[in-house]
Formats: sequence, C-alpha cells, structure tokens
Amino acid sequence: TSGQSISNAVNKALGKDDFLKLLMTELKNQDPLQPLDNKDFIAQMAQFSSLEQMNNVSKSMDDLSKSMFNFAQQASLTQGAAMIGKWVGGISVDNSTPMEGIVEAVKWLDGEPTVQIRKNDGTLADLEMNLVTLVMEKPPVSSDTTDTTIDTTDTSDTTETTDSTDPATP
Repeated sequence: TSGQSISNAVNKALGKDDFLKLLMTELKNQDPLQPLDNKDFIAQMAQFSSLEQMNNVSKSMDDLSKSMFNFAQQASLTQGAAMIGKWVGGISVDNSTPMEGIVEAVKWLDGEPTVQIRKNDGTLADLEMNLVTLVMEKPPVSSDTTDTTIDTTDTSDTTETTDSTDPATP
C-alpha cells in the first residue's frame, strides 16, 4: 500500500497553494531550538518562485495556442469567404472522386474548414478547403467535342461565268 500512496502522490501535481501550505506547516512545526536554516528557507522560496514562473509560462503557452488556433480559424474563414460565388474543383475526402461546383457557403465541419458547393447537377456537397485544387471566377469552358453536326451548305460560288453574247468575249 505504500507503493500506492507514492504513486498517488506522484500522480497528483502540487500547485502553488499546496506548496505554500506545506511551507507554512513546516514553519509552524519547526523546533524552536533549531529553526530552519536560512539557506534552506531561501532554497524553498526559490523553488516556489520557479513553480510560479512555470505556471505562468504554461498559462501563456495555452493562451498563445488558443490565439493561434483562433487566428487559423479566422484565416480559413476569410479564405473561404473569398471563394463564395467562384467555381472550385477538388477531390472528395469520402470517396476520392473529383468534385466541382460554385461555392455557396463556408462552414466548419468536423473541425475542418469546408466550402459548400452547388454541383453541376444542382445538388449541394461539402468539400474540405484543403482538398480544393482549383479556384476560378467562372466554370472552365467545356472541352466536349461530341458535336458531330456537319454544315453541308456551301455559301460561296467559285465558278466563273462568261457571257457569250458579249462581242468582246472570244
């Protein structure tokens, strides 16, 4: 059971309040004939100061991380908003098939910035912004060459006519 108590003590992180309580208890219970040595007291105060600084650094890092995440979200939303009304092409994350359409909205879906597009068939689909590979003002011109209509009307007359009644004509 002493192993469990050591394990529990190791798992519980001591904060500054715990450290101050421990120091005050030590000062209250010290032997008046052998008070705490100045070096020991200074060392404990230095440890307390270090603990406080580490807590402040940890809090600052957490705040910085949150700020950077918020900035990244805002940048993604701004980038997505610039795509509204534009034609985009990309690859679907679900089945890796090409997707294309006009961006109608920007949203967060499962923690990812996503554009909602209206595909050529009129249906709406979600496309993660990191999978967008092409952004254009207008859809590309179709390269469909299946039009096999042949114009057979000849509007040009290339035959030369001569008037046989003209005396100047040989």
